[in-house]
Amino acid sequence: MCISVYVGFMESDFDCKYCHSHKILRWGVRNLREGVVQTYFCGSCRRKFTLANSQVVIDPHKGPRKPITVDERVEELFESNALFPQAEKMDWGNYNNSQMQEKLMFLELLEDLTSLIPDERKRRAGRPTMPLPEMAFAIVAKVYECLSSRRSISDLEIAKRRGYLSKTPHFNTIIKYLNKPELITILKDLIRISAMPLSGFEETVAIDASGLSSAFYSRWVDYRFNKDVKVKDWLKVHVCCGTKTNIVTSIIVTDGHSADSPEFCQLIEETAEGFKPTVVCADKGYAARKNMQTAWDLGIVPFIPFKSNAIGKKFGSQAWRTMYHYFQYDREKFMQIYHRRSNVESTFSMLKRKFQNRLFSRKEVAQTNEALAKVLCHNIVVLIKESGEHGFQIDFNASAHKLPSVHIKGRI
Repeated sequence: MCISVYVGFMESDFDCKYCHSHKILRWGVRNLREGVVQTYFCGSCRRKFTLANSQVVIDPHKGPRKPITVDERVEELFESNALFPQAEKMDWGNYNNSQMQEKLMFLELLEDLTSLIPDERKRRAGRPTMPLPEMAFAIVAKVYECLSSRRSISDLEIAKRRGYLSKTPHFNTIIKYLNKPELITILKDLIRISAMPLSGFEETVAIDASGLSSAFYSRWVDYRFNKDVKVKDWLKVHVCCGTKTNIVTSIIVTDGHSADSPEFCQLIEETAEGFKPTVVCADKGYAARKNMQTAWDLGIVPFIPFKSNAIGKKFGSQAWRTMYHYFQYDREKFMQIYHRRSNVESTFSMLKRKFQNRLFSRKEVAQTNEALAKVLCHNIVVLIKESGEHGFQIDFNASAHKLPSVHIKGRI
């Protein structure tokens, strides 16, 4: 059964009036005195526009317009190969080379990223402070090795001999910089910049959250499945990631007891600045009218299943009503797309298996910086793997300018 709502479909016989792109969607209508005017949405520059000539597509004196079914917009997604990509044949030669050279490439890419950080040291009396770009490099390299600050010094000495550091920092200096609150914003920005080289690979993104324990003996599953067990606090990592490469496009770190849904809007808005996804998938915990409408206004179709007590009234959110009816009357197709969300679980699995699911730091600020450094390590490792398989060049300087809200972008 099809529910009648007014949504658009792909056009290819004219260009966007702003960027001349062919990626055009019908995006509702406007009721004017001379008739009903069709509005279009550009998937490239994300602007809405109407055509100057032949704007009136419906004569108001000829009766009501014929509704377009909700299936038309979603059927576009099924016709494209972005949602159901064909399995690519593994190039084991390139994959083996990238894995054998991973650590060397990791240090090189990390140095390229941290060089984007401005060195704003103030001249003062006493011992000179370490450069912030080099300390960010040392912290992320320590997390990559999964070692304590003392045991990581020998690896940082190797990095110094290769020219990545001007001086090997003391292990207490690493701990000191881990507790700097200003490093949180810097690491978040580096994570977003590190994802940009793969912006052309992802058209479907997924959002979810997972916990990182703050002690060796406390586990996230202890709290979830046995509330009587006494455990220490943990941090919750909210991420938006691509479902094809598992690259993290945006991240928020909160207290372990915070809710997931309030972070959806910021995650998808930050992702839309550098990526152009057509679909976002999330579980029932994110089923809120504000979340769905935010994604819809960005040109992204939200595939979020509804709870059993949900109703179809829009209450100001057309996206909620549209997706609710599609979920109720064509659930099989809905769930086919929604199950792309399972890739975000793969992302957390990759992160925790390679860089451990516990945090070594004691204070909350240091734990937040350590969690962000883990995700940055994950992104760099994904970049190494994808660049080895597809043979593209990684240029962070060419990507950073595409993110208007990145704080360190203007200082490159």
